[in-house]
Amino acid sequence: MKLTDFKAWLKKSWKHWFFGIVLPLLLVLFLYILQAVLMSFPSVGENYAKTGFVFFSFLPAKISSLFPISLAEIFVVTLVLSIPILIAWFVIRIRRAVKAQRGKKYFFNVGRAAAWTLFGIYFLFMLLQGMNYTRYSLDEKLGFGRRQYTVEELQEVYAWVINGLNETRLQCPEDENGVVTYPGGKYAFLSDLQDLYEDSAKKFPQITGNSARPKPVALSHYWSYTYIVGLYFPFFAEPNINVDVPFVEMAYNACHEMSHLHGYAVENDANLAGLIIALSSDCPSLRYSGYYEAVGLIIKDLLIAYNNDRDGLSEFLSHYPAVDGYFRDFRNGTAYWETIDPPKIVEDVSNAANDTYLKANKQKEGVKSYNMPTSTVADYYFLYVKGA
Repeated sequence: MKLTDFKAWLKKSWKHWFFGIVLPLLLVLFLYILQAVLMSFPSVGENYAKTGFVFFSFLPAKISSLFPISLAEIFVVTLVLSIPILIAWFVIRIRRAVKAQRGKKYFFNVGRAAAWTLFGIYFLFMLLQGMNYTRYSLDEKLGFGRRQYTVEELQEVYAWVINGLNETRLQCPEDENGVVTYPGGKYAFLSDLQDLYEDSAKKFPQITGNSARPKPVALSHYWSYTYIVGLYFPFFAEPNINVDVPFVEMAYNACHEMSHLHGYAVENDANLAGLIIALSSDCPSLRYSGYYEAVGLIIKDLLIAYNNDRDGLSEFLSHYPAVDGYFRDFRNGTAYWETIDPPKIVEDVSNAANDTYLKANKQKEGVKSYNMPTSTVADYYFLYVKGA
């Protein structure tokens, strides 16, 4: 080969590889670094969540809402079932390419397609979810976490929670087992949740965004074996809900998934938004799910305030008994999860996958980021109930 011919080949080959494989991989790296950098500039992420995210998620949310079934579930199940066929097809194509002495060209084409597909998927993820990890935290925007509460103040909050819990529980319909439910059942609740969520969100300008129909997952029972009670699928802007779990848990977690669609990607932000939406709802069944969640949160705060004096705390709690319906709901939830006994490897893999995903999106605490800050319920009470 002449020197001029070699230089021409090298120039052509360099462009071929750079624009075919190297460039899309560099773009993926750029997006990853960009997200990391923007974590230090939450004002940029906040502006994006209120503008760009709302714009880009609008059409997927509207299209998804046209279908009563989970598009994400159909997509994932179809993908899993088609993997053996795709592998077999790929092996056949490799053998044909090698036999025809086109192996290098074939592998390059596959690599190019894979690299650009990876970039396309990651770019869409950033538009529809990833950038929202960089915005201000919701508790900061609401004014939460700015003060410490005395034991007496936390006791006042607990009394408010129990009173609300008892009042709303008596207004809720029950199923044949005396367990809380919704008029028409779980599917009717999910059908109405879009409106219920937006009615509550009107009271909080910090919680704005697109809305969509939450989808019941057909394989919910098997989903429970991974301890997943809900999943937001950003590519379809679709909240997916485990409908096999008890209603009171499902209702609160459905609000959590809806909050992702409203731009709160961080898990404890979505938890906080879901709690606020539930507590502020005019629907007794949904409001009860908020109080049900708040009981555990305020007891944790009280236990800290009592310096782990469990006897003293128990004596105080005894002055504010909950209605029998609450204990039926609690026992029902406990009994349900006792029936779910997956192999430890399933739980470990599910937990590790979720932890890796969250840490890849700069959530240093991983799955621990689901935990809401202490004094959340007290902050809500003093700022938006008593302080209103």
